[in-house]
Amino acid sequence: MRRRCLSPDRLHRLTPFLFAIGLMLLLPSVHAAKALWYLGQKIPDVTRTWQSHDYRQATDALKTIDEKQPDALPRRGGEYTGAVFERLINEENFRPQLDIYESLDFRREEASRILFSLKEIMRLYFDFSASRQPYGKEALSLMSYSIRQQAVLFDLTVEFWLTLSEEDQQSPERLEGLNDTKAAAAMLASSALDYLNLHQQFDQQALILYSYELGKTWPELFVHLPKAERERLLVKVVQISENHDLDEVQKTLSELLPVLTKIHDGIG
Repeated sequence: MRRRCLSPDRLHRLTPFLFAIGLMLLLPSVHAAKALWYLGQKIPDVTRTWQSHDYRQATDALKTIDEKQPDALPRRGGEYTGAVFERLINEENFRPQLDIYESLDFRREEASRILFSLKEIMRLYFDFSASRQPYGKEALSLMSYSIRQQAVLFDLTVEFWLTLSEEDQQSPERLEGLNDTKAAAAMLASSALDYLNLHQQFDQQALILYSYELGKTWPELFVHLPKAERERLLVKVVQISENHDLDEVQKTLSELLPVLTKIHDGIG
């Protein structure tokens, strides 16, 4: 993905334009309450919980923005676009998926669709052809949030599995689906750890924040993994906790290790 950096002179000339964009993000549209527009693209209302159709709309908008104006995606903590990014990774968005009064089929479908949208959005924020990630903090935040979303989907998949008859549970189609879910979860969990070792692509503060957020979300996915995958990932956690260049990351992973070990031993 090709990206361009704005020169200081061009950025200075764009300041009034960026301020106007900020106003468009903050002010409600005359035609639709709390509708937001950014670089000509409609963004779902950031003041309410997002569901799968909101993520779909946001994904389409961000793709168009990225094609038209490189380096213009919403930033975490950004003065004007911070609210958009924070809604992308807001834990309130899990609430409809965890609402036991909604049908299980609906909640599973929501979780699956949102996870798909998150993966598409991550492809916009990650650029591994670059020697330095242009959206490092945002990319890692999306990864840790996706870990939680994958865990929620797995919880709902297990809940659905338990509603099936024993015969259905053992059918080849059901087993294949469950194994595919486990494989995807294991791959995501492993990749999430690997990013901690990309010292050259991410700055130190982004990695420190990421390790902290990973420490909160990773156990929720780890509990669903097969024994062999858990054992393999525990080895990686030990290596990072002992050898990482950043003391803060070592400390976070060292604190995470006994939590994971307890989960692993409890499951067997």
